[in-house]
Formats: sequence, C-alpha cells, structure tokens
Amino acid sequence: MAKWLRLVSSYAVGIVLGGAVFGGLTYASAGIRTLPAHFANIGIHVNNNTIKTTAEPFIYNSNVYVPISTIAHGLGASVAWDGKTHEVLVSDKNVATTKLGTLNYYSLPVYSGTHTVLYGGQTYIAGFALASVADVPYYIDSAKNTMYFGTVPQTGMPLRSFIDVRDYGDYAKSIQGMVGPDYGWTDGAPKIDGILYSNANSIVWANSGANSQVPGVMYNLKGNYSLLTGSFGLDDASDAKEEAQLTILGDGKQLYQSPWQAQGAPATAVSVDVSHVKLLTIEFSVMQNSTKTVYTMGQALPSSLHVDIDFADVRVH
Repeated sequence: MAKWLRLVSSYAVGIVLGGAVFGGLTYASAGIRTLPAHFANIGIHVNNNTIKTTAEPFIYNSNVYVPISTIAHGLGASVAWDGKTHEVLVSDKNVATTKLGTLNYYSLPVYSGTHTVLYGGQTYIAGFALASVADVPYYIDSAKNTMYFGTVPQTGMPLRSFIDVRDYGDYAKSIQGMVGPDYGWTDGAPKIDGILYSNANSIVWANSGANSQVPGVMYNLKGNYSLLTGSFGLDDASDAKEEAQLTILGDGKQLYQSPWQAQGAPATAVSVDVSHVKLLTIEFSVMQNSTKTVYTMGQALPSSLHVDIDFADVRVH
C-alpha cells in the first residue's frame, strides 16, 4: 500500500477521501450530510491512461473527490470496504506483503516460520514451508542457485534439510529467535582434530552453560533412503574435560553407536544402513572424564563443562 500512496501523492489534482463518504483519518461526524458539490465533467487519467468511471468526480470545499475504487484499479491495486470498522482497504499487488505463522507436522510444530508473500498478484511460499506442506526434504545449492525438493543429484541429501519432527534438549529451545538443530549453539564451523568442515551440512551443538541439556533430533526419512554418512567427533573448541558419543536409531531400533570421542581425536567415519527407515533419531551422550558420569539425551550437564559436539557433513543417499 505504501507504493500506492506514493503514486497518488504525485498527482497535481488532490485526491481526498471525504469524511462524509468514508471514515478517514480526520474523522468527520457520522451520519448523512448534504454537500454543495460542483460537477465539471472531470476526467481521470492514471499513468497516462484514461480511466472510465460510472461514479463522476466532483469538487467540494476546494477539493476534488474521485471514486477510490476507480483510482485503485487504475493503479493495479485492489480496494475493499470494511463495514465493521468503516475503513477503506487498499492493497497494491506490486508491493510484497508477508504473513508469518506456524506449520504443524504430524501434530508437532515445525519451528521455522512459515513465510508467505503476496507479490505481483501471485502467492509465494518459503521453500522450507512448502517442503513442510509437501512432506519432502528441501535443499538450496547456493553455488548453482538451484532449489531441490525431494532429492539432491549425486551428492546425497543433507540430513538437516529434512523435517525435524521432534527435538530433544537444547535443540528444542529458542536461540536468537531460531529453533532446531540447524541453529544449535556453535563455535563456528565444525573443526575436529584440526580438520575444518566448512560446508553447511552438519549437525552441531555446544552447551550454553547452566541448565544446558544434551540434545537429540528426529527426522522423517519416509523409508526413501538406504545409507547415512558423516563424520563424528568433539570439536577442537571443547575443553577436554569430557568425551562424546553418537547413537543413531531407526524407528526406535539402535542402528549405530560410535566409540567415545575425546577432544583432539580424529573424527570417526559414520556409515549406517537406513534402508526402509521412516523415523531416524540422532542422539548425543556426554561423559565427564573426572567422574565417568554419563549424561544422555535430555539430561542437564554440569555448568563446568564446555562441550562442542560435531556430526559433520551428514547426508543420506
């Protein structure tokens, strides 16, 4: 609507909404009034185009009054009258308007916002939201400026592109307005034993101090994939007071469990058969070296530990 108002304000002839016709910002008294209007066969031109109207413009109190629906339609906008609030609603199809909401997936919330944009008379929906509705994974290859729904050619689908149907521990908390394993607390790109994993296809987590909970996340593969690969280890940013372990479950059955990984140890290569798996669960565990106490998914960690766990370059094929 802002663009529509800027266009209107550039006309030499003033366009005014009279309070006697519509409730406006100046708020004239309500009711019926007799106006000493002057009619002079006033024409309407919008962007050099002559606009025909059955409601003839007139002059009253030194202002020219024109039918707002005629002007709006001439500018490519739409107009509506709200009888409850006594307001004229004008919208320009060339100005993007965004609606934010939430999606539910199997009665569980999809945490990323649903971004729906109306522009140029067309409705656009954010890729992640569309993937949520269509029940397929979604991935953007920024190098190729290409969007993929359902599969990624050759390289395998990044696991974090799938719908996360349930989050556990810190993954279920809001971090700077964003929630989920894509946005877990991190100390930069994963770095295990000096090797940097700079791609964006990793599931990472670092505890935030007091009340941090060991996380986990569940994804819906729908039985469409056969192999999961990645590299697991403790990030070099960890404080070496603990070790970490990765457990992978398929439809509730344990498929894989890594050895305990210490800070400075090489990453463990992960390759797991996920054939026919519908719900895939990724779980982390932390063991405190001094006490040998093991903290599993959902349990709170001591604030004295600084843990940074990396499951790097995770893909399904």
